[in-house]
Amino acid sequence: MFLIRAAFWLSLVVLLLPGDPQTGEQAPRVNAIEALVAARTAVADLSAFCDRNPDVCATGGTAFQVFAQKVRYGAHMLYDYFDRAPAREDSDTLKGNDVEPSWRGLAKDDRSA
Repeated sequence: MFLIRAAFWLSLVVLLLPGDPQTGEQAPRVNAIEALVAARTAVADLSAFCDRNPDVCATGGTAFQVFAQKVRYGAHMLYDYFDRAPAREDSDTLKGNDVEPSWRGLAKDDRSA
């Protein structure tokens, strides 16, 4: 169901993009009612797809389960990696000697007044 929703929203975004004026072709005009009827027909056809092709749906379900397991494993690996990273207690890496300037100028008795 996620893939159908993602495809729907992606299609909606693509439909809202402007056409390329460089092609010189006139885009076909479709009104909202025709688009709604076409979408309803497509959804009805997709909902009966597994009834017509049960083997394809079973294979697709298995492939999706393998994909989901890989996503979970990858997320777990990332979590473990960042969980084991050394914690920084002190973000200031400079020591006291690093902050002191290396040149101090002339001493008081060396100055010519």
